[in-house]
Amino acid sequence: MKQIIFCLSLLWLTTACNQTADQKTATTEAKPDAPHEEDAHKEGPADVVELSTDQLRIGAVELGQVENRNLGQQLQLNGRLAVPAQSQVAITAIQGGFVRSLPLLPGQPVRKGQVLARIQNPELVALQQEYAENHSRLTYLDAEFARQKELSEQNVSALKVFQQTASERNQVRSRLGGLAQRLQLVGLSPQAALNGTFSAYYVVTAPMSGIVTNVAVTNGQFVQPSDVIAQLTGSQGLYAELTVFEKDLPQIREGQRISLRLNNEGGKERSGRITYINRAIDADRSVRVVAKLDQPDARLSPNTFLKAGLDLGKSRVTALPEGAIVSAEGKDYIFIVTDEKAPEEHEHEEGEKAHSDKEEHDHKPGETEQHGTTFKQIPVRRGVTEGGYSQVTLPADFDLAKARVVVKGAYAVLSQLQAASGEEEGHAH
Repeated sequence: MKQIIFCLSLLWLTTACNQTADQKTATTEAKPDAPHEEDAHKEGPADVVELSTDQLRIGAVELGQVENRNLGQQLQLNGRLAVPAQSQVAITAIQGGFVRSLPLLPGQPVRKGQVLARIQNPELVALQQEYAENHSRLTYLDAEFARQKELSEQNVSALKVFQQTASERNQVRSRLGGLAQRLQLVGLSPQAALNGTFSAYYVVTAPMSGIVTNVAVTNGQFVQPSDVIAQLTGSQGLYAELTVFEKDLPQIREGQRISLRLNNEGGKERSGRITYINRAIDADRSVRVVAKLDQPDARLSPNTFLKAGLDLGKSRVTALPEGAIVSAEGKDYIFIVTDEKAPEEHEHEEGEKAHSDKEEHDHKPGETEQHGTTFKQIPVRRGVTEGGYSQVTLPADFDLAKARVVVKGAYAVLSQLQAASGEEEGHAH
């Protein structure tokens, strides 16, 4: 009996499963095909925008063509202010000694002849004493020389004695002259030594006017004659040292006029002239060019970076008014009239049918559909600007004869393009 019940249950389960499968198959067959998703709209390129007549009028947009104009060409160079070697001085001790006074600070202006340091050297006392002694000895020898000369002429004294006196006199005179030079070199007076006024100090003075750029010693330090006490830089002969690359060297010649703008003068323009062109090419394939400033200024600082513009003369180039060129994201653009279609705004809800290209619009009798003007953004490279016009380098396929360009109000077109691009990103399809 149990076997019969088990078989009946198994038969019932098999029948139920088959019915369920048949129902699913019927449901699947009866279900109509799901409507296909609406095809994506084919939108125009992102660099095209359409402006209505009112937008053109409000933005004061004007059309024109690219012109050929004679504009001045300039070569842009980088460089720095430099000073010649004779305007850079290392202050050293003339004789060794202890630094007893050093009233200097970096950046301090000094005048020619101003005392920079006071140095003590006890050996200077012995030098002055030796000078005074030799001076006295020379006085005696001068008198002895005159006496021996007279005696020799009268044959009273031997000629040998006269010659010895003359020789010793010359030796003392030479030694005295050397000692006087050594005293004067350190700024001491030989006459003061003769008067018995000796000094163990001497001063170091500025050989020129300039700015103290470095102080290398301190008070109490012993310095040798070869030790640098301080460094002094003058503004005399300040010049611009320009870096010119090898490829631009044929455009450079001596005597050319240049305009200079220092980085720390906020765009102030100075003028100069190229004086020397170095013929040695550096490892980076550049040449150093010297240009002298027309109006030297003592307030200028050496090693100040600068930019220079070199006038290369006028040449005929493709140009547009400055108002025709716009800048966006670090690049320059212009706008031309095009037949391309601008991106359209679409927003379809679920179940809404897409508009057909042949959809008929209801117009009242006599009414015509109004269309705007479509513009395309074209990348260009801006060059020299002169007289309100800028040189532009155009794409190779640009048609100068046919292209209608926005020559005024280009930023109004750019604003509309950016606005349209922003709206398009938010469209829901």
